[in-house]
Amino acid sequence: MKSLAVKVTAIILTAAVLLCVSSCSLGGQTEEEETTLASATVLPREEAEILAYYNSVYAAAKEGRAKMNYSRSYNPKGFDAEDKALASMLALVAQRMDFGDAAVEVPYGDSHSEEMPIRDSAEPLELTADDIVKIEINRDEFAQQAEEEEKLKKDEEYETQFINTDPDVRRVYIELKEETDPQAGAGLFGRIFALPDRSAIEQEMKKASDTLTYDGTYQAKYTGCTIYMEIDRLTDQVIKLEFNRSIEVTVDVTGVGTLESIGTQQLTFRVEGNDCYEFDWTAPEAE
Repeated sequence: MKSLAVKVTAIILTAAVLLCVSSCSLGGQTEEEETTLASATVLPREEAEILAYYNSVYAAAKEGRAKMNYSRSYNPKGFDAEDKALASMLALVAQRMDFGDAAVEVPYGDSHSEEMPIRDSAEPLELTADDIVKIEINRDEFAQQAEEEEKLKKDEEYETQFINTDPDVRRVYIELKEETDPQAGAGLFGRIFALPDRSAIEQEMKKASDTLTYDGTYQAKYTGCTIYMEIDRLTDQVIKLEFNRSIEVTVDVTGVGTLESIGTQQLTFRVEGNDCYEFDWTAPEAE
């Protein structure tokens, strides 16, 4: 009996040890699964660091050979004039306007230079602190983090929620400074784009020449323009890039024909433009 008791005790102890080892093993596996993979670059926090990071990954994207889908669109809206009938009429004209919307696919391995700003140039666009109003990275996560910290200050017993400030996709938001009548190759927007906007607007205005004329000059103010970029934090490769433009146009027009009675009036409208680049860095399988 004593021998049997010893055997039973040994079995129970062995089972307990195995259970303990098994539990530790499962716990270790869970922790490993929850471990975040290291980022290619430490998440920048200060504006100067974020700007340097943006310029770096942008240059790599332009020089890279990913598959790229590029689309461009323009949308005229917000026509306004002293004569409301004139504004309404031009809103109808706007529906016929075509500012050269485009969609281009660049195959994996080909150059991005023809489509990426600076357009038709091998040089990457490098923004400076003088070009921007503000720049942020992962602002939603940091806003949540600040909110949690504020709650903790008010209540020391508050259990803060985990906020992942380094997700797999980093998002950079840039608000650009205003610029009026940029010239090709100069200033902020002249450096970014080949500036088809001005000639395009002139061509579209001519569509109303049977009722309106203008002297060929107008003011184009770039305001509220932004850049949005998505980056894979594990590789620092750009996934998506958007340039969003809002161009406020002011022009003096003179009525002719059926609108001769309106005389000369100042007309304002807005053109919203979007250039979007989407990248796929996966090399195609060899056939």
